[in-house]
Amino acid sequence: MRPWTLPLLLLVLCPAGRAAVLINEVQPSNHGALVLADGSTPDWVELVNTGPDAVDLLGMRVVLGDRVHVIDAPLPVPAGGRRVLHGSGRPAQGTDHLVFKLPRSGGTLMLVAANGTDVLDVFTWPALPPGVSMGRQPDAAAAWSFFTTPSPGAPNPAGPVLRGITGAPVADAPPGHHPAPFDLALAAAEGARIHYTLDGSAPDEDDPLWTGPLRIDGRTVLRARAWRAGELPGPELCATYLIGHGPAFAGIVMDPHHLHGDSGIYGPGAQANHTRSGRAWERPAMVVLPGSGQAVPLGVRIHGSGSRGLAKRSFKLYARGRHGSPAHGVPQPGGTAFHEAILRADAGPHAFLRNLLIEDLVRRHGLHLDVQPSAPMPLLLNGRYWGLYRLMPPKDAAWARALCGAEAVDVLAGPSLRAVAGSDRHFRKALAALYGGAPMDSIAALVDPASLVDLACLDLWTGRADHDLNVRLYRPREPGGRWRWMLYDMDVWAPADDHSLARMLGAAAPEAPWLAPIMAHPELSLRLLARITALHAAVLRPEVAGAAADSIHRQHADLLAADHRRRYQEHDMAPPDATRALVQRFIEVRPAHLLRHLAGHTGR
Repeated sequence: MRPWTLPLLLLVLCPAGRAAVLINEVQPSNHGALVLADGSTPDWVELVNTGPDAVDLLGMRVVLGDRVHVIDAPLPVPAGGRRVLHGSGRPAQGTDHLVFKLPRSGGTLMLVAANGTDVLDVFTWPALPPGVSMGRQPDAAAAWSFFTTPSPGAPNPAGPVLRGITGAPVADAPPGHHPAPFDLALAAAEGARIHYTLDGSAPDEDDPLWTGPLRIDGRTVLRARAWRAGELPGPELCATYLIGHGPAFAGIVMDPHHLHGDSGIYGPGAQANHTRSGRAWERPAMVVLPGSGQAVPLGVRIHGSGSRGLAKRSFKLYARGRHGSPAHGVPQPGGTAFHEAILRADAGPHAFLRNLLIEDLVRRHGLHLDVQPSAPMPLLLNGRYWGLYRLMPPKDAAWARALCGAEAVDVLAGPSLRAVAGSDRHFRKALAALYGGAPMDSIAALVDPASLVDLACLDLWTGRADHDLNVRLYRPREPGGRWRWMLYDMDVWAPADDHSLARMLGAAAPEAPWLAPIMAHPELSLRLLARITALHAAVLRPEVAGAAADSIHRQHADLLAADHRRRYQEHDMAPPDATRALVQRFIEVRPAHLLRHLAGHTGR
C-alpha cells in the first residue's frame, strides 16, 4: 500500500458525519504558515466544527501513539468554525498547546470524546515535505489532499487535488570526482517531468526541462526535481561533479540570492547583513559532507564573531527538522551526529596549525579539558572552491551531554558567564569558593580542579590574550556534578618571550579570569606549578610538541597550500611554511621564558 493511501482509508472508516468536530488539517513541519506571538512556529492541528452549535473541547483527548493530551480547560469551537491546536510540546504555554510535537516521519492522530472511550475522528499522514500540510478537501469531507499553501484557522485551499509524492530523480553516476568527462543521464517515475538548475538555485517548473544526457566536463553543480500530475514534487537530487582526482570535500549548494545581495547572508548587502544573526538570517541549502557523498537539506547561517568581516567566513549548519533535514542530524567526525554543526573557516595557516596542535596535544596526552573534534576538508560553495574548513560539533548543551552522559547540563559562556543551557546558580557558589580561598576539598566538590589547572597551563603556555572572549564550561545537572572547561579558539598566541603571567595578572580586565585566584590559593598554585613543570617535561617538550606540529603540517600540506593560493591576497596571510617555522620556533623558545617568569613570580 502506498503510504499516502492510508489516510484515505482511515477517513473512509471514520466518515465525516460521525462527529461534529473533526481533524481538518495537520502540518508537522511548519515553516511560517503559523507564527505565534513569541515568534515560534510550532507544528499544528486544525479542528473544524461541522455542527450547528458551538462545541467545547474541555475533556477531549488528542492521542498520538502512546501520548495522550487531555484538554483540561474550556476551549470552545463556534458552529462552522475552526480551532488550531499547537504541537509545541509545551502545554504550560496555553490550553491550545499539546504535550507533544507532530512527527515529521508521519503518524496517526485520534480525537477522543470527553468520556475517554468514543473515538470522534482519526487522521493519518505520511512524511511530508517542508512547508506542506495535509487535510480534507473540501473542509470536513472524507476526501483529502496535500496543500502547498497551508491554511491554519482558514478554509482549506480549493486548488488541484494532490494525493501522491513523486520520487526524486535518479542519476546514473555518483557525485564526486570522476577521472574523465562523461555524459550524465537522469531517470524519474513514468510520466514525470524533470526540471533542473546548474547555478545552485532550487529547481522549479520554470527551470529547464531535462531532455537528454548532460555533458559533465568540469566542475558541475546539479539540482533536479521531478513533477507528475496529481502529486507533490518529492525530494530533489543534488550532486556536485568534478573531473580529475582530489580530496574528499564538503559542499554547500544554495540559491545565489540567498548568499549575496540585500537578502543574502554572505554579501554585505544594503545593511551589512553578514553581521546579522538568528533564525531570520538562516537560509535553506543542500549540504554534502564527506563520507556519504549525498546532499541533505539543512539550514545555513554565517557563524562566529571576528571572522564575519572576512572574505572567508564560517558557516553553521542546522538540522532540527527544518528544511526537510534528516532526523538523525548532521554526521560528525567519529561517527556521531548532532542537530547542529560548524564549518569553521580558520583565517589562514596560523589559526589552522595552532588550533589543530592544541587539539592534538589535549586529546593524545589526556589533558583534563574537552576540545571539539574537527575534520579538515576543502569546501565548495556552489561548486566553487572556497578554502580549507574544519567540520566540528558546536560547543553546546548537546555536545556537553554527549561528553558526560548526563540527561541535562548547565553550560556557561563568555566573560559574563551567560547561561547557554540551564542555570549559573551552582557556579556562583563555585566562584565564591574559588575567589574566597576556600579549602581544597570545598573547591573540588564544585569544580574539577584538574580541568581548571590544565586550562590555566595552556593559557600561560600560549599566552593567548582573548581567553576572556573564549570561555565555556559545563557540568552535569545532577548531584555531585562538577564544572569542567571546554577549550576552543586557541589560535591567538603571544610572542614566545611574552611575560604572560604578569600581563594576565595585571590586566585591568582579566585576560585569564581563573589565573589570579589559582595563583593566590596555597594549594592550587602548587598544583599549577607542578602540572606545568610536568607538561613541559612531556607534552610541551619541544621534541614532542614539535613532532606533533610537523605531523599536522605534513598531513595537511596540500590543503594548506590550496587555501593559501585561494585566500592569501584577501587575508594578507603568511604562507604555510612560514607559519610552520614560527610555530616550531615558539615551541623551542617558549618553555625557558615561561618557567623563568613563573619562578620569578613565585620564588620557587
